[in-house]
Amino acid sequence: MDRYETFATWIFIVFGALIIAGLMAFAITTNDKAAFLFALASGCSAFFLGFAVIFDQPRLYGLILFLSVALIAASITAIVT
Repeated sequence: MDRYETFATWIFIVFGALIIAGLMAFAITTNDKAAFLFALASGCSAFFLGFAVIFDQPRLYGLILFLSVALIAASITAIVT
């Protein structure tokens, strides 16, 4: 694997498995549907970050990263409120 594929793999692992799965698990245990859906949407958008890296699309990467972070913030806000 070259450098971009390795970086894309780490994006899949860090965003998908650790951060977003933790938010989804917490939303399930607290029975918060909105927080779960925001975390799920963030996980789906973070999944496409790896493809933006592999195909060397920095603008698309920035856009999807911003979307993913905004959805994570919305999920955390839904949990807190």
